[in-house]
Amino acid sequence: MSQLRLRKMQIRAAELVRDFYESLLMLTLGVMMQWNQWHVMRMLNADKLPEGVSEPQPLNWSSVFFTSGLLLTLLQYRPEYIKRRTASLRKLLLLLEVFIVLFLVDYVLLSMWQPLFNIFDQVLHALGHAKWTWARILFRYCPGLSSWLINDAFYFMRFMASLSWFLLAIEMSAPKWRLAIDFLVLGQLPDVLPRHRRKRQPSQSQSQC
Repeated sequence: MSQLRLRKMQIRAAELVRDFYESLLMLTLGVMMQWNQWHVMRMLNADKLPEGVSEPQPLNWSSVFFTSGLLLTLLQYRPEYIKRRTASLRKLLLLLEVFIVLFLVDYVLLSMWQPLFNIFDQVLHALGHAKWTWARILFRYCPGLSSWLINDAFYFMRFMASLSWFLLAIEMSAPKWRLAIDFLVLGQLPDVLPRHRRKRQPSQSQSQC
């Protein structure tokens, strides 16, 4: 292996490890803020929040899973130009990036996710109190279905949706993080340099035609 290729692989490995630590820092901050019910949007201006989410809701695992999954998803699209800056400028840009990511998480959680599930909650309550013929027949053979739709179906649906999002985000981010973890644990440089395919040479029969 040439010295130039080895140097490029070492630089790329250092970038992967630094990106891993910075992503882990933002993920920890996001989960900690969600656990303590600290929201950037509420701190800036709680009056612009949609009606019904202006007050903090009780802590639940579905919000933690959804926040973690959303953070893992956003961290896959970190801007590449930050990595090419100097160390001092990169730290300042990291602070700005942390603020933007936390703001985006709060915006999606408070302005989109919670209002969407409030609509689902109302739909499930309407199904639980339905007086249609098919609903009466169904509730007759399943006596506990009506109370489950009214009391527990909303929380079950919200938890399963958040957990599915979290597991899908882990699967998406696993290949990138595994390279950094392998380098930290095994000391093995990731072979991330692109391999150029050789151009296919025309055969003698084709060149003579």
